[in-house]
Amino acid sequence: MSMNKRLSTRDYILLLLKTNGQMGTKEIQNRLGLTKVAVSRQMIHLEKDGFVQYTLGRHQLGRPMHYYSLTPLGQEQFPSDYGQLAVELLDHMAVEEGEDRLDAFFKRQQARFIEKYADRMRGKNLAERVEELAGIQDVHGFMTKWEQQDEGAFAMTQHNCPYFKIANRYEAICERELSSYQALLEAEVERPECVAKGAGRCVYLIREREQRIIPDNAM
Repeated sequence: MSMNKRLSTRDYILLLLKTNGQMGTKEIQNRLGLTKVAVSRQMIHLEKDGFVQYTLGRHQLGRPMHYYSLTPLGQEQFPSDYGQLAVELLDHMAVEEGEDRLDAFFKRQQARFIEKYADRMRGKNLAERVEELAGIQDVHGFMTKWEQQDEGAFAMTQHNCPYFKIANRYEAICERELSSYQALLEAEVERPECVAKGAGRCVYLIREREQRIIPDNAM
């Protein structure tokens, strides 16, 4: 999907599902300003093409409603730096050079990422570091948003995974991403939602690191 051209109704629906997760028919109607018939026609075509799937649920008045979400094929319509070729190259590396060599490759990529952006984090408080990291990853195609949830607590959401195919096969890339964020943000970082584990987005919960107090008698 080209994000630079004027979006068609079809592409806008995919974008809505990408950034909002599961959505009901009525909500999609309201966002698009279209009739129920027009939206239903679009969803039938998207489902037929394998881009969306639906579950049935109950609306407030008890009427059944379709709730739509993206399929893996639908996820692939968004910016991606890596594809099947990258997966095949990593498979080849694992077979020819061993899993240790592959792990060393991921470690090297992590070190380069941290080294590249460490200077942009220096002298900033945690909120500024979260904002900086979100901006970096948004440029890289992650469709990233962040918000402050509480004092010293933040959430960063990535609506797109450019490494979707690799992450589905090699979980190590997700773990390296998490530890990279921990290092750059110098904070406690958890990931309760992950695209590679079936979620519609990756969510990172970020908190200031607790200061450990060393008892006097331990000195």
